[in-house]
Amino acid sequence: MKKNRVAFASVLFCCATVVFSAAHAQVDVVKGAGKHAFAVGGFSGDAAIAGQVTDVLKNDLRLSGYFQLSPSAGAEFVQSGSVRGEGGGGVEIECIVTEVATKRSVLASTYKGFAQELRRTVHKLSDDIVQTITKQRGIAQTKIAFVWARNGAKELAVMDYDGYNVQQLTYDKSISVRPRWSPDGRKLVYTSYKSSFPDVAEVNLYTGQRRRIASFPGLNSGAAFSPDGQTLALTLSKDGNPELYTMSIGSGNLQRLTYTRGAESSPTWSPDGQSIAYVSDNLGTPQVYSIGRDGGVPTRLTVSPAYNTEPDWSHPPAGSEMKPMLTVTSRAGKFQIGIYDADARTVIPVVADGVDNEGSSWASDGRHLVFTKAVNWRPQLYLLDVMTREQIQLPAVEGGASEPAWGP
Repeated sequence: MKKNRVAFASVLFCCATVVFSAAHAQVDVVKGAGKHAFAVGGFSGDAAIAGQVTDVLKNDLRLSGYFQLSPSAGAEFVQSGSVRGEGGGGVEIECIVTEVATKRSVLASTYKGFAQELRRTVHKLSDDIVQTITKQRGIAQTKIAFVWARNGAKELAVMDYDGYNVQQLTYDKSISVRPRWSPDGRKLVYTSYKSSFPDVAEVNLYTGQRRRIASFPGLNSGAAFSPDGQTLALTLSKDGNPELYTMSIGSGNLQRLTYTRGAESSPTWSPDGQSIAYVSDNLGTPQVYSIGRDGGVPTRLTVSPAYNTEPDWSHPPAGSEMKPMLTVTSRAGKFQIGIYDADARTVIPVVADGVDNEGSSWASDGRHLVFTKAVNWRPQLYLLDVMTREQIQLPAVEGGASEPAWGP
């Protein structure tokens, strides 16, 4: 069916108000969480490989938020180990972590991998250390999808959580935006302008196969997988107004959830999959609302006069010390990121430092965020530990990186 360009232009203008407007934000989170004093003693063996392994391990432990790197004297835990090359380009890493007070080895494991995947092997080791000592899930093996601005286009790319191993996914020489992960980490859905109109597309990260999921007349955008991976929430304007819908992954059946005069966008699923937070400008400025997965009466969450957009629910794993939280991008002068406080019905800033910060996405541990910060007018990615409020800049991406989505 041919798309109505006039109707689409009107819809695009309306949605641009939602996408590029943010609001004021604020919530109580624990600050200054205690850290374990950890001494990385390094690795014996092949000096070149040992140095790389040591550097990656130190960075992983630092980014986890659970450890303070320290000398052996005064450390709670001390690491030792060795590395050696194997035939065929393989590498073997032996690591021992000892609890100083008890002189007990809490971790003694061997890790094998190929030299070209050395960082991945060390990330596995790092996550095992986090799990062993803290009983919490590590994030070192996760990946981040983002929008890569280069050569006059916006393409999708993925990187390791620490900003290394950047891999471009699309080569459309067009605009691809708002990537979102499937729960199993195998696929991304995103909004593609390859056909000149916004369609919802999907890319399989293992096969490279791509397909269009929604290409109805008008606007198709903002898709997000439900926690069970069986349903998408997305915005469609096929009936005239940008409204919130759900779509069955298996059958493609649609269910319309909202009926307003405004524009709905940016859906994010609650951890239990029973409700969806989203943005609507039905009453004027864009604000965050919540609605049941089967529809019903929406509940307005944010009530400040400033713009509130880009909500994202955290999904902490079972047994986590973290509770589910909802982040919001707000604008009161500058864009800033906050956590929604349901009791006070306000947004408490966690990233508000006088420059534009927006588009946050939660890590699978429910403790860390990745977000976009304007650095010399160029968007770059930063990590935030919401427990300590520490910000860490990821390695700069040439051309600029924005709209990050942290994978499972």
